Amino acid sequence: MNSNYRSVKDLGMAAMTLCVLVAAVILAGMATPAQAQIETLLHQFTGSPDGANPYAGVALKGTTLYGTTMQGGTGPGSTGNGIVYKLTTAGKETILHTFTGQPDGAEPYGGVVLDSKGNLYGTTLTGGAHQYGTIYEIPKNGAEVVLYSFGGSDGAYPYYVTPVLDKLGNLYGTTAYGGYYGNGTVFKLSPNGTLTTLHSFNSAGGDGYYPDAGVVLDAKGNLYGSAPAGGTYGYGVLFEITMSGAYSILYNFTGGADGLTPRSPVVFKGGSLYGTTQAGGAGCTWGCGVVFKFTPAKGKKAAKETVLHTFAGVPDGMSPMYGALVFDKLGNIYGTTQAGGAFAGGTNLGTVYKLAPDGTITILYNFDQQPNGYAPCAGVALDTKGNVYTTAAFGGNYGGQYGGGTVIKVTP
Repeated sequence: MNSNYRSVKDLGMAAMTLCVLVAAVILAGMATPAQAQIETLLHQFTGSPDGANPYAGVALKGTTLYGTTMQGGTGPGSTGNGIVYKLTTAGKETILHTFTGQPDGAEPYGGVVLDSKGNLYGTTLTGGAHQYGTIYEIPKNGAEVVLYSFGGSDGAYPYYVTPVLDKLGNLYGTTAYGGYYGNGTVFKLSPNGTLTTLHSFNSAGGDGYYPDAGVVLDAKGNLYGSAPAGGTYGYGVLFEITMSGAYSILYNFTGGADGLTPRSPVVFKGGSLYGTTQAGGAGCTWGCGVVFKFTPAKGKKAAKETVLHTFAGVPDGMSPMYGALVFDKLGNIYGTTQAGGAFAGGTNLGTVYKLAPDGTITILYNFDQQPNGYAPCAGVALDTKGNVYTTAAFGGNYGGQYGGGTVIKVTP
């Protein structure tokens, strides 16, 4: 394996501990806000055989949740290589695949997407034929199939990437490293297994780089995403790749009130992009992150970024990470923060929140470490009744303080 790729991957692994470390350093300074919501613990991961550390959220179809865990399972190694699971909304887990590293991949940090037939698609950070990660499929009634193994020059290490599927069966996503400049790529994988590199990021050219989340398509086939580093100010960018293949930077984060380090996939809605930044904003001394809306330029109207909410740490949370925002029919936005909040037991370990169109934020749940977990790094799923489902990467009762993570349900 290329040693340069290995070294940058190790740096990335160190950065990922933010999902734990940041959550552990903020002490509660306020009483817990009154909550009318009801939280239900659906599943506690035990490591083996059912997986551990679900960094990804869940995909909901009917009454079944689908997701991944980054570690655990019965694969080789002391911690396992992760699993793909399904979980009924009543809490019954079924293991769909246990990763072994080669040739099927290892460490699925991203979640899964379902097609109309019920087949699942996802990515693994490592493993595969070249150890640079894979794109895989789990047929509805079959065994896991590796659709593509990254080789480095075509991309390496797709991090928290849940693929996007278009109507023709093409899959889209990013790799955090590799490509022509080694700074990551945007890719398209056709149903026949042909991978096309749509863009190679170049840290030396003023571009963004190291994209570690997925992308989104609009109805016309244009592609949008974010990179947490680079750009004019060094604090990350929003980008577009048109259906004709033209790449452009839409917005450069300044690191001030507008946020810095965008890590979540953006959401395209009503002609605008919505997302979060891990840090920045004016909400606390170090910048606890923001929820933003970006409207591209159109005609004589200039492009505009609007901050919809600035996180303060306590009581509303801090450091929203890799989960895409979710909208309900009334325009409310749902998401998670991996730290902050106002859990009365001591440390603030993350929140589930609802942001209304008028800017009012409601904390639906404060994570408590045991038994319900902490450090939610992913987004949420909503059912037709308004129930919210998400994961905590750590905690629960398994293994004491740190545990293997959980899946929870919050009923409004």
